[in-house]
Amino acid sequence: MLFQGVLLSAVMQTEASKPYVEVIICITGFLVSIYQLQMASGAKYWQEWWESRVEYFEDQLCSKIKQCEDRDTHKLFTVKNEDVHDIVKSRLTSHKKKAFTNLLILGGFSVGRAPIKVSFFLIFTWIALFLTTLDISAIPDFNMSEIFTGLDFK
Repeated sequence: MLFQGVLLSAVMQTEASKPYVEVIICITGFLVSIYQLQMASGAKYWQEWWESRVEYFEDQLCSKIKQCEDRDTHKLFTVKNEDVHDIVKSRLTSHKKKAFTNLLILGGFSVGRAPIKVSFFLIFTWIALFLTTLDISAIPDFNMSEIFTGLDFK
């Protein structure tokens, strides 16, 4: 993320006299965004795998404890989302009321998905910046009527 910020600053500070530098920076930023997207997606993949293993082995452990010791077990890692939400909500509202920040916190945003969304946003930003560095006025304007004048389409 820091590297992306440096690249964005570089594009904003470059002079129009060096358009190739802007193009190179935009391409670099685009590629870094693609790699950042891959890293964030890979991290989320392995997070999901780890959570599935924790849930599986926690169930196995609770099952074994019940069989061997005939006592209640308590799950530490796998709790229903509704229960988590209720507990967090009660903790937030028991202290000072900060409605806006509490609302954001209770949104339960995914720390694993946020970098993926940021990567998509930066990819589109780099594409837009790249397109703005292109000098479209240098492309010749073709008048189609002049091209087809004198041609006989019989």
